[in-house]
Amino acid sequence: MSFFSLPKELSDPATAKFLVQPIPYEGTVSFLKGTIKGPDAILAVSDQVEHFDEELLFDMTRRGVATLPSILPADSPEAEFDRIYQVVRERNLFQLGRIPIFLGGEHSITPPLVKIAAEVYDQISVLQFDAHADLRDSYTGTRYSHGSAMRRSIEYASNLVQVGIRSFSEEEVRDCGDRVKNFITPTLLVKDYSFCLDQILHKLTKQVYITIDIDAFDPSFAPGTGTPEPGGLSWREVTDILRHVSESKNVIGIDIVEVAPLGGNNVITEFMAARLAGKLMAYNFNK
Repeated sequence: MSFFSLPKELSDPATAKFLVQPIPYEGTVSFLKGTIKGPDAILAVSDQVEHFDEELLFDMTRRGVATLPSILPADSPEAEFDRIYQVVRERNLFQLGRIPIFLGGEHSITPPLVKIAAEVYDQISVLQFDAHADLRDSYTGTRYSHGSAMRRSIEYASNLVQVGIRSFSEEEVRDCGDRVKNFITPTLLVKDYSFCLDQILHKLTKQVYITIDIDAFDPSFAPGTGTPEPGGLSWREVTDILRHVSESKNVIGIDIVEVAPLGGNNVITEFMAARLAGKLMAYNFNK
């Protein structure tokens, strides 16, 4: 399967601007399972997404969208970190003029990607959309858990801006450190959206890696995820923030994680993830 099911001339990895890399990994989930099926489910519905963006009024696929072979799961969280790092480095996915889009899998796939991005670009920041802070130093017996994804990521990034957070522990509030810019909760966005948007843009550096846990959305928008939390973000809030960030910053990489397909005809979550990837392609088409 490939993203958008494009013809060969638009899906050549040697020339495509956007490189879609599936990473079907599920090794540290702590509640509902199914994220290992997320990448294939997103790819399967992506050919139902219109290529013509309704906001910007052009075909987002004109500069090419290539889908690469999946990175197969390793036997442990530590080995998975190393495998993702090695394969992505070998495939040279982070390079000027091209944008990799990684489809998870659970959120623990993010830290090795941020590590590589920080080796290629100076002073990167991470923009995280998520219901959970993911800042525990260790969770369920490993420092490479999905619950520690952002704690590991800030070991490589200059700072972290978190949007949609509404579930976190005392440890995460106490130990997050200077590189983590205060949680921007859904409640704050509703109270003063313009202020929150200004804060997001101000706190990010020029080079931005975007990680989107699908549970950042309210479960009414995206029910197919392993750890749903009520009171989440809307499609309009997320896409508006992404458009402003894409216009003012250099987006160097993207991941969309924690899609857990519900099965049957309930494909709304994976379709939203595919649509979200398409919106990010449109927003970053000319970068």
